[in-house]
Amino acid sequence: MFQSFPTEKINSLSPMELDVLRYINNNRSEVLTLSIQELAKKIFVSTTTVIRLCKKLDLEGYSHLKYFIKEQLASEKQGDKSSPAMSLEEIINEELSDIERTARGIDGKAVQEIAKFMQQNTQIHFFAKGLTNIVFDYAARHLLSLSRHVVRYEDTHIAYVQAGNMSEKDIIFLGSISGETEQVVRVAQIAKSKGAKVVTFTAAPSSQLSKIGDYNFLLVNNAKTTLGIDTKSRCQLMFVLNIIVKSYVQLTQKEGQMFSL
Repeated sequence: MFQSFPTEKINSLSPMELDVLRYINNNRSEVLTLSIQELAKKIFVSTTTVIRLCKKLDLEGYSHLKYFIKEQLASEKQGDKSSPAMSLEEIINEELSDIERTARGIDGKAVQEIAKFMQQNTQIHFFAKGLTNIVFDYAARHLLSLSRHVVRYEDTHIAYVQAGNMSEKDIIFLGSISGETEQVVRVAQIAKSKGAKVVTFTAAPSSQLSKIGDYNFLLVNNAKTTLGIDTKSRCQLMFVLNIIVKSYVQLTQKEGQMFSL
């Protein structure tokens, strides 16, 4: 696992965090079966230490770490390390294939319902972690440029608090490639319990997050990464968000024309 992360990330770890990473590296299959509490107890550290390690490695949390380990073990089993390098054309075709397959799976009715809900007197929220949050930043800025007020959360605690204040007049967009990011799943659960519309984006159809969403968009994400760490493309997510935003714009313009008649 050490070679999967940039040298500067490894060098930023404390001696205790390095010990935790060494244990995880030497016991990857076992770690997949352990909760964060069980792992912390086994190696005599706090759960905070494990979470801090994940953050320093640019992983979204313990669930993301387990997802990463699972992907890494599967890759090793299939012999991906010995596979020949891909040509530029193969890389492009592989990425395009994921986007096209994602596009074919978009539920048009769901998109229209979401766009209509966004057009009403509702509050729009975005929350994700890591690279997914960067794509949400793009979508939020896009809507802000259209004079549509939105809120995107960076701080997890604030996201928890605000989710608890939501109602049927709120819609929240939540994303996680694994669908198991603990903070994102928790926000989804809280918002759902308050009656908010929950829109989720995952690459795992059977994940916790996908099951919570009132609307779930499946992101086909089979293209190989160039590193062991999560560098999975978020192009599919940006594509779907663009479709939703454009549908919202078209609906707004259409109704604006009707009122002007």
